[in-house]
Amino acid sequence: MKLILVRHGRTIANVMRALDTAFPGNPLDEVGLAQAEELPGRLARAGHLEGISSLWVSPILRARQTIAPIEAATGLSARIESGLREVLAGDLEMSTAAESMRCYVDTTRSWMVGRLAARIPGSLEDGESTFARFDEVVSRIAQATPEGGSALLVAHGTVLRLWTALAAAEAAGADPTWIADHPMGNTGITLIEGAQDGWRLVDWNEGAWRAP
Repeated sequence: MKLILVRHGRTIANVMRALDTAFPGNPLDEVGLAQAEELPGRLARAGHLEGISSLWVSPILRARQTIAPIEAATGLSARIESGLREVLAGDLEMSTAAESMRCYVDTTRSWMVGRLAARIPGSLEDGESTFARFDEVVSRIAQATPEGGSALLVAHGTVLRLWTALAAAEAAGADPTWIADHPMGNTGITLIEGAQDGWRLVDWNEGAWRAP
């Protein structure tokens, strides 16, 4: 199957570099809304829109706003899954302090290279539990998608890197540390192929990295 990963559009928290991970989160700003409206056309031009059999989305507002134009274009209703939420910032929530961002980034990047025991201050999740709750949703997506079919999910930048680095990079020959250092842009698109028994990264962030 083909799994299409999309990061949400831009919010004011992205502009402020604030750690916005709690529910419901900031809405898309004007740029983010325009990015979301452009998504169906971009997906169609890349050959991804046709053949999508299901849509999946984080419950956070910005993700649901981002997927809305895709719902309209496909006639499908997205399934809301709490497991697709962003990595929780814990005590650092909405902080814009440089030291808070360094703590969040250093902790999550350590997870992306396999050191999963670290925990962000005040968070209920470590790397293992964060990966597991996202991966559980992906497993259900695979079960629900017919062989040769496609599914699209909209989620968040850090958790998308975490899952891809741990679940799909090695099979493609991609370096997880490279994925850790190259975030998807707002409404960036990444393509994964495979099934429950294994995933392979094909295209990260629309050509920033492509499988040989």
